[in-house]
Amino acid sequence: MPRKAYLANYYSSEELKHKYLKSQDSVESRRWHLLWKISLGWSIKNSAIAIGINYDYGKEIVRRYNNTGEEGQEKKELRIKKTKSENNREEEKLY
Repeated sequence: MPRKAYLANYYSSEELKHKYLKSQDSVESRRWHLLWKISLGWSIKNSAIAIGINYDYGKEIVRRYNNTGEEGQEKKELRIKKTKSENNREEEKLY
């Protein structure tokens, strides 16, 4: 059984659900949806699969939420570190 993810106690499960359902922005809505599922006891991996996002992106959402609360969920790109091969492929496309 996967380890349960730690979520900082900024909002209750009901508040997270409310934020997920009321969000007008699809990106923010998915982030709140992930956090709500995790608050219900789902693993990050299963929550990410259920809402259709990448596992690493899901971990980044949780990390930001734990560090900054609601500010970390505002719409701005969350950057995932790229591997060297991904960076090399992007550089090759430039030439």
